[in-house]
Amino acid sequence: MSLSRRADPRRGAAAVEFALLVPLLILLFGATAEIVIHVRTWFRLERTAAETANVATQFDALAPADVAGLFDAAKAIAAPVLAWSDGAGTGRARTVIGVVSGTAGGNALAWSCSRGDAGLATQVAGRAALPNGFTVPNGQSVLVVEVINAATPWSVMAAPIFFGTTGPGPVRTYAIVRPRTAALTTIGGACP
Repeated sequence: MSLSRRADPRRGAAAVEFALLVPLLILLFGATAEIVIHVRTWFRLERTAAETANVATQFDALAPADVAGLFDAAKAIAAPVLAWSDGAGTGRARTVIGVVSGTAGGNALAWSCSRGDAGLATQVAGRAALPNGFTVPNGQSVLVVEVINAATPWSVMAAPIFFGTTGPGPVRTYAIVRPRTAALTTIGGACP
């Protein structure tokens, strides 16, 4: 008769280890994917704000059609990420372009136009107060472009099945540049 099999305490260890590691590996893979998507979106929007501001500073004067062209340029530069949208089914995004002038009393908002989801509040563009207490010298102006996309990172990891917390808010970027040839403190009509 053959020898009977004895119970080996190590026999099921590999299966238990595998069962414990698989959820951690899935979590690690999901977190990595979320980070990659967030960083890619942030870089794309950072480039969009900088390039849109750069194009705008080359104008001698801005008309509503020029500002509309800047919004269209922002959308093209950001693609496939949204730079602005109407918020209906395509995602939420907003681009704001404005000019802040320096006066004897400090910064003053000369004008501001936006396109996209108005539910996404701006933090830089459309305001006289600039980040880090930046004051525009008297008689000069700066052009500010802010791009906001509501693609919140960590949406998968924030699900109740994982951590159940909210992630950071929308992805926000901005660019502040000095116009090259003119102050651009007015636009020849209403915002498009």
